Amino acid sequence: MIQLKKIFHRGEFQIGLFLGFDEELKIKAKRIGAVWSQTHKCWYVLYNKKNYNQILRNFGNVEILKDENNERHTEPAEIQQEIVHIAETISEIRTNEKAEHKGTVPEIASKIVYRGITGKYWILKVPYKAELTPKLMDIKGVFWNKQQKAFCVLRHVNVKIKVEALLGIGEIFPPEYFNLETVVSHPNTFIELKEYAIDKKWMILNCPPVPYLLEQVKRWEGSRYCKINQAYLLTATPAMLENVKKLADELNISVYNKLPARYLSKHKAINRKESQFRNLRSGLLQQVPEMARSYSLAMIDYLMAQNYSANTIKNYTNSFNLFLRINNYKNPDELTEMQVVRHLAGMTEKGLSASSLAMLVNALLYYFRTVLKRDSFEIKLPRPRKEHHLPSVLTAEECFSIFRNVENPKHKLLLLIGYGAGLRRSEIVSLRWADILFEEYQIHVKQAKGNKDRMVMLPYSIVAYLQDYRKFYPSDDWVFEGQYKGEALSTRTVQQVMHDAVVKAGLEKKATVHTLRHSFATHLLESGTDIRYIQQLMGHSSIKTTMIYTHITPKAERKIVSPLDNLVRNNITPQKIEK
Repeated sequence: MIQLKKIFHRGEFQIGLFLGFDEELKIKAKRIGAVWSQTHKCWYVLYNKKNYNQILRNFGNVEILKDENNERHTEPAEIQQEIVHIAETISEIRTNEKAEHKGTVPEIASKIVYRGITGKYWILKVPYKAELTPKLMDIKGVFWNKQQKAFCVLRHVNVKIKVEALLGIGEIFPPEYFNLETVVSHPNTFIELKEYAIDKKWMILNCPPVPYLLEQVKRWEGSRYCKINQAYLLTATPAMLENVKKLADELNISVYNKLPARYLSKHKAINRKESQFRNLRSGLLQQVPEMARSYSLAMIDYLMAQNYSANTIKNYTNSFNLFLRINNYKNPDELTEMQVVRHLAGMTEKGLSASSLAMLVNALLYYFRTVLKRDSFEIKLPRPRKEHHLPSVLTAEECFSIFRNVENPKHKLLLLIGYGAGLRRSEIVSLRWADILFEEYQIHVKQAKGNKDRMVMLPYSIVAYLQDYRKFYPSDDWVFEGQYKGEALSTRTVQQVMHDAVVKAGLEKKATVHTLRHSFATHLLESGTDIRYIQQLMGHSSIKTTMIYTHITPKAERKIVSPLDNLVRNNITPQKIEK
């Protein structure tokens, strides 16, 4: 029996087919046109009645999976809000009917599709037009959702008028506007907090099924849905209680706190590393069938025991799982040298980069030498030839232009400190106020890449800015706090801030937050800083990594004179070419 689930993928609703590791079922799925989704870890076809009937004819009995987050919670609260219905059985599937738009631009109107409501946004699919799309993006309340491959339009009357006027094809959106004051329509609606007896590090949150409320609860760090209690579990900390109250005030909902006295404690805050590694282990093991999990589990256990970073564990195990899958999950200890080499050759043929191939080699060597205890492992895995790429670097003028185009004080400061101290994106969001040493004008970067600490400079020019920022954005812990108290800003937000600033600055270069780090090292080198000091500030283990900046320093490059120019300067001119 296969499992079916309604999923949203590539801008469309799809029927997800969960087949496990049965090769015969995979062949049947391909026959009906199903495609593999790496995001959802399943095969999928377009969500319609025709495809569902085709699935029944080919697979027979099926099991319909429900999304637990879309289930209606049983609450003591009285609700009168209308909930958007999500099909719970495939028999309720209807073909997607595209909205018809009449207007002055028929070629555009035929391709514009209104896809409904998600939270406080209308979802609108509009084809890209060079003269139209930038104007659409300039409207406040409109942004591009990369995951849905569509525009999210704030459900506000002014935004509706502007978008419909710009597209010029008549009315598009229904008059269903987002208003926090009317989100909760019944005065008896409330949020309830209770003790979680099984593990007192958590508390139970019972809340009404208001889409906006649930959307925010799911975003909180550590938040998870408990099927047994049909409620959400939150970390039992004072900071989390403040988040609940803040959200309740925003929605004008009462909070009934039924927690025992002194139940909340800051010491119950979620251990990030513990949570990250627990989720990482389960996610990696799900990539392989039960019969082969012992191989992957041994790899993961050894990597964790040796305190490798989460990224290294993920990359090594992903590479090893791919190796197992291509070799039909055979025992690695029984594979020959030629089978290993054939695997590497196949990956090269598929266009895998040299750095990815090198990581794959390292993963295999680690397994054979460390997990299988074969220190005298004689199979010499061929090392792929390394590709040399020079990092992109911004000039000082380009950096200034980026900073000038950021208006939000928090966003401007995180880019300034990223460039001024040469920090990675993850290091910026992990900064705590205790790490800022104002008297020494230094920043203590803790447990960065490779689990290494280092000291970097705190630029004199932003000390006053940083102190003023702390007055406006008070926090006892994180320098750059997220939307909710006790949570750090996400790395995705930092990258989006940089992307928006580069676009506003009108730069043609492709620049990311890491480009600011490259620019930091290059500008230090140009100003005459010893490369050994730069190595320490950047946190490089090898001087070879830092030496790459000597190849991209424009000032040093301009000092180099061509031998031909020297010949000309010495009055030895090349002969004229005669026809």
